[in-house]
Amino acid sequence: MLAGGWLIEQHTLRTQHHLDQATDDAVRLKDLAVLGSALTNIATIAAGRLVKHEFPQGLPLDAEGNLTSDSSRRGRRYYRCFTAMKMLNRVFAAGAIGLTPSVNFNILRSYRPGTIFRLFT
Repeated sequence: MLAGGWLIEQHTLRTQHHLDQATDDAVRLKDLAVLGSALTNIATIAAGRLVKHEFPQGLPLDAEGNLTSDSSRRGRRYYRCFTAMKMLNRVFAAGAIGLTPSVNFNILRSYRPGTIFRLFT
C-alpha cells in the first residue's frame, strides 16, 4: 500500500515541471526508501513460500520465537533471511514515512516561496 500510494503521488510530482532541486532530491530519497521497502517485502514473501515448501510444518521455533538448537543448517539460513529482511523492511518503511514531512515542506516551498510559507518554516 505504501508503494502504491507513493507511485500515484510521485507521478503527480514528476509531471509538475517547476519543482526545485531540493524538492527533486527529497522525492528521489523517498523513492529509494519506498523501493527498498517494496523489495524487502517481496523477498520476505518469496522466502516464506520457499520455507513452506521445504518445511511444511514450519521452522522449528521455541516458545520465544527463536530457532531450536536442533534446527537444520538450511532452516538457520531461512531464519536469518527472515530476520534481516524484516528489519530492513521496517527501516525502509520508517524512512519513507519519516521523509514525508520533508518532501511535503519542500513541495510547499517549491510551489509557494512567498512570505506565508516563511512564517511556518
